[in-house]
Amino acid sequence: MSAEKFQKVANKDDLKEGDMLKVEANGKQIVLSMVEGKVYAIDEICTHEGGPLDEGELNGYDLKCPWHYALFDVRNGIVSDATVWATNLNSYTVKVDETNGDILVNPDGRKI
Repeated sequence: MSAEKFQKVANKDDLKEGDMLKVEANGKQIVLSMVEGKVYAIDEICTHEGGPLDEGELNGYDLKCPWHYALFDVRNGIVSDATVWATNLNSYTVKVDETNGDILVNPDGRKI
């Protein structure tokens, strides 16, 4: 069993409640979001036609792609049942270092 490898991708000062932030970890484009004080990480590229999800709209846990309005749950990357034209995204484990505010993501740690 290999140890999880977390990478620092941002700081809590970079991300406000209800906002999104595009980051990169291990060559993967990831979008961070903060909902109710918790940070989530999913793929930044929409599975439909590659829309930039960090430019989308966050409403609660629902992230809407700016191109064709696919809806994804930021907690797990799962696409809405109403969005039949897209597929699930990868979701990544996030840790926040409460001493310095660093946001760390495991780019290999899929949650789904």
